[in-house]
Amino acid sequence: MRKTKFYLVVAGLLSVFLMILSACSSSTGNHANTNYLQGEWKVQTANGQNSTITFDKDNVTVGEKKFAYKQKSVKTKKGLTYYKIEQNGEDYSVIFPEKDKNIAIMIQPTSSKDDLYGTMLYAMNKKKQPNYKQYAQKYMNTK
Repeated sequence: MRKTKFYLVVAGLLSVFLMILSACSSSTGNHANTNYLQGEWKVQTANGQNSTITFDKDNVTVGEKKFAYKQKSVKTKKGLTYYKIEQNGEDYSVIFPEKDKNIAIMIQPTSSKDDLYGTMLYAMNKKKQPNYKQYAQKYMNTK
């Protein structure tokens, strides 16, 4: 009888420990578990052209054209979360410059050594039409 009670107490404590452990691991806010990139984005190019870009797991649709792409990594550098993607052999970075993950910019890095610097291709916003010039001034330190 004492042995059974002991095993029940140990099993109960182990269950509680595992529940707490699983709750903590899912609440860490790890960006790798959330794909901020996927979904439809309103975008604007440097020449002021408005369009949409939609990312799903394996494809990106720009306007009406669909392309295969590969998500190479999700990183945080200098407090910025960014996705490194590859499309047709070219590398791109989608950078989330604010805590609001509905705002992003897409750049083509000019160096393989730094994914955060390069030519800005798109201002991106999931909720409202972005303004390329405003995003470039604010997030790329251009005048």
